[in-house]
Amino acid sequence: MFSKDSKDKDRVPSIISFGLHIVGNLVSEGDVQVDGIIEGDVNARSVTVSEGAAIKGQIRAESACVRGTVEGEISANRVELGRTAQVAGDILHVELSIDVGAFLEGHCRRLAEPQKIGKAKEGEDSASTSADKPVIIG
Repeated sequence: MFSKDSKDKDRVPSIISFGLHIVGNLVSEGDVQVDGIIEGDVNARSVTVSEGAAIKGQIRAESACVRGTVEGEISANRVELGRTAQVAGDILHVELSIDVGAFLEGHCRRLAEPQKIGKAKEGEDSASTSADKPVIIG
C-alpha cells in the first residue's frame, strides 16, 4: 500500500482528518484531502474538501473538488462544486462544474490560461507573514 516508488507517492493524498483543526497555510506538490478544518490558504496540485469539512482561506490548485464549506477565493484550472458545497468567495477557473443544490455566493471568472501549481522559487516573496509560515505537506 505504501511504496517508496515516486510514482505511487504522487497518487497518495495528504489527508487532514476529521477532528483535526489546522490554523496556518498548507503547501503541497501533491494532492490534499480535507476532512477537518483549515483556517489558512491551501496551495496544492489537487484539493478535495469533503462534506462536513471547511476551509477558511484561499484555495490555489490545478483541480479543486468542493463538497464542504469554503470561505475564500478558489483559483483552479478545474473546479467542481458538489451538491453539498457551500462556497462564499470568488471562483477563478478554466473549467467549472456546479451540481444542483450547491451554494455559491461570489463571482465566477474564467482564467485566460491554465495555471501550473508548484513550489515557490527560492527568494520569491510570499503573501504570508513570518507568523503565518506555511506547513509543507508531501
